Amino acid sequence: MAKDRLHEVLKDWEAVIGLEVHTELTTLNTKMFCGCPVEFGGETNTRVCPVCLGMPGALPVPNEAAVEATVLAGLAIESTIAEWSQFHRKNYFYPDMPKDYQISQYDLPFCADGHLDLEIDGDGVAQRLDVAQEGAQGILAHTDDSYDVRIGITRIHLEEDTGKMIHVGGSEGRIAGATHSLVDFNRAGTSLIELVTEPEIRTPEEARRFAQKLRLIWLSLGISDCSMEEGSLRVDGNVSIRRRGETEFGVKAEVKNMNSFKALHDAMAYEIVRQAEEIEGGGTIVQETRHWDVAAKRTSSLRGKEEAHDYRYFPEPDMVPFEFTPEWIESVRAKLPELPDARKQRYMTDYDLPAHDAGVISSDFAMAEYFEACVTLGGAQRARQISNWMLGELSALLNAEGIDVSQTRVVPSMIVELVELLDDGTISSKQAKVVFAEMAETGDAPGAIVELKGMKQVSDSGAIEAVVDAVMAANPDKVEEYRGGKKGLMGFFVGQVMKEMRGQGNPKMINEVLKSKLG
Repeated sequence: MAKDRLHEVLKDWEAVIGLEVHTELTTLNTKMFCGCPVEFGGETNTRVCPVCLGMPGALPVPNEAAVEATVLAGLAIESTIAEWSQFHRKNYFYPDMPKDYQISQYDLPFCADGHLDLEIDGDGVAQRLDVAQEGAQGILAHTDDSYDVRIGITRIHLEEDTGKMIHVGGSEGRIAGATHSLVDFNRAGTSLIELVTEPEIRTPEEARRFAQKLRLIWLSLGISDCSMEEGSLRVDGNVSIRRRGETEFGVKAEVKNMNSFKALHDAMAYEIVRQAEEIEGGGTIVQETRHWDVAAKRTSSLRGKEEAHDYRYFPEPDMVPFEFTPEWIESVRAKLPELPDARKQRYMTDYDLPAHDAGVISSDFAMAEYFEACVTLGGAQRARQISNWMLGELSALLNAEGIDVSQTRVVPSMIVELVELLDDGTISSKQAKVVFAEMAETGDAPGAIVELKGMKQVSDSGAIEAVVDAVMAANPDKVEEYRGGKKGLMGFFVGQVMKEMRGQGNPKMINEVLKSKLG
């Protein structure tokens, strides 16, 4: 969806987006109500038992660690934790539901309310007019301005996941054109938390940033691997539009099958434009579930959207309600780790990183861990240099190879050693870039590369003075011109000295000696 088209639509229409984020608690050893292992992949329909298959007489036993992880998640986004709660049965009949109902939570979730604060960069697309003004209508047209916005969170509840449908025939994995479907129940019964936002998201970029930040928080908590590719983090978007200035909500469509942050952004943008064009063309929007087709980059109708009464919720009869004491809730709160916003502030305060650099590093869980490892090895005094190398050469390398920082040959100790070689004058900044490229290709340590290639920088003042004297003696006319006021010749002298020293002279010392001898 072209930015310009989205921008044109948002001049007249305001998007109202709410997200449902489903996260499998993949770091737990067993499923939600049975002892089957939680693993991705493997032979189909092998990690199942009478409980997660819904066999008659099999009773569920709640996973205590899953309950605690849900409360921890709620505390991380400043939710209110219910002191009394219970599970419900959510009845529906899909092929991937082995029991024909799902054990979930209805009107008494473990976590209610909460919020997430986002920093949105200007991307040239229509944005909020005044995010500080609640309920503000309007846009900033083609702006590059950044802004902060708080998105309310309605609830987080705990439930069991469904199985996985595999569509066969036509284009493999896609519903359209499939001749038949298979189901794998290995995932069925896995602990799953669902977070529901308030309908306060107004642009596709806000939706993307919300999902990215939430994933970072969940990773920080250690409750899930949050892999969108493997389906352990899944985001559904509820989208409606209304004329600018109106307060009534429009008819919403729920969009599914968005397996990346880019897909989430693009699907929201497409759906906003689709609904606007449908209404402007004289049509109407119907409440339905729509499928995002990644290849075609469009949504298509999947089925009518169910309402809560369609699920015929009733309290789960095989489990007693939950009662959390204030003391137990506080014991869970004590397990909260440092969260991304606090990490960013610490990087700025303790390591003197610029806000932008601290934000970029703290917004990527793997990069933050890499930075922490570097600083532990190299000391806080080198943190800024480490950050510069990470955001410069290292990030360029990762982007070029399309890999995560955990997959590169350049481990933290190499970055620290490289910075140390620069600090003590062993190599120049130009040489350091050559060493980095060699590190990335071979995985060899910087010191070994410097020795092997004979790159060690000469910082002996006596040796440098001897070369400077020889260069000056060979170029008496240039010396006179320099002393006569032609100061631009300094570059000539530096170049000649570096040439004689085969590029291994310390540039700083060479400049100092030249200035002293040339007067």
